[in-house]
Amino acid sequence: MARFHYFYEPTTPKKVDNGIKAQSRRGAFARQWWGKAWIAVLERFNDAARLARGRAYARKGQVTDLQFTGKGVVAKVQGSRSSPYRVTVRLRPYAEGEWQRLVGVFRENPVLVARILGGEMPEEIEALCRKAGLPLFPAAFGDIEASCSCPDYAHPCKHLAAVFYLLAEAFDRDPFLLFALRGIERDALFTALGANRSGGPETDEEHGKGLAEPLPADPALFWSSPDGPPLPGLHEERPADSAILARRLGPIPFWRSERDFLAEIHSISRAASEYAFSRGGR
Repeated sequence: MARFHYFYEPTTPKKVDNGIKAQSRRGAFARQWWGKAWIAVLERFNDAARLARGRAYARKGQVTDLQFTGKGVVAKVQGSRSSPYRVTVRLRPYAEGEWQRLVGVFRENPVLVARILGGEMPEEIEALCRKAGLPLFPAAFGDIEASCSCPDYAHPCKHLAAVFYLLAEAFDRDPFLLFALRGIERDALFTALGANRSGGPETDEEHGKGLAEPLPADPALFWSSPDGPPLPGLHEERPADSAILARRLGPIPFWRSERDFLAEIHSISRAASEYAFSRGGR
């Protein structure tokens, strides 16, 4: 009986300028448990050769565009052909009632809620999601709606694999993108977890608390403070930390430089602060 072997002839992808390069140059792509769990889904359902090519594509910057949309991830990956291939990745989003149920499970653990609102992703979240019947990670690659416009018969192909590896790094930097793939944006999740203790909607009076007074129409009144004590003098003190606002906004998911964005902003902010104080306010 004759045996037929599929012969794979490797092709050289076209060089890409300003592609999205993986931060990892060798070894593992993910450092955090959630990034590793994402990679594990991919690596259980593909052969080593295609995964190696996917890693090479991710590190060379063959992914030319990668965006989170309201319905998942859309990417373009440059292969050997003239036009990039189109890749899509989507997880089944939680319905409104489902993610409200999940929030209810989280709220049973106030310490967990505090850690989430502090920007952490505790490992027990995965077990709580399963408890609610809403797994955060797909159990198999077939649970992911993923496609690539390339002619490769394998699924996932190397182009999809490259996108998966870049997603793992993005999740490492911002784990709440995992919830975004399930249809829950970070702000919506934080708002739901930070609602009043009764669990009901805020009243108009509660919603208005803490809002700033409107600015006066006359700019001169802003500096004179007619209805209160005189404005205090400037307090010249170096900030304890730099780039606070940039860090609050969070990392850029798909930064196109080998330099770390937040580290660069931190360095620039500190240098600007030092320069300002060296000038003595002049």
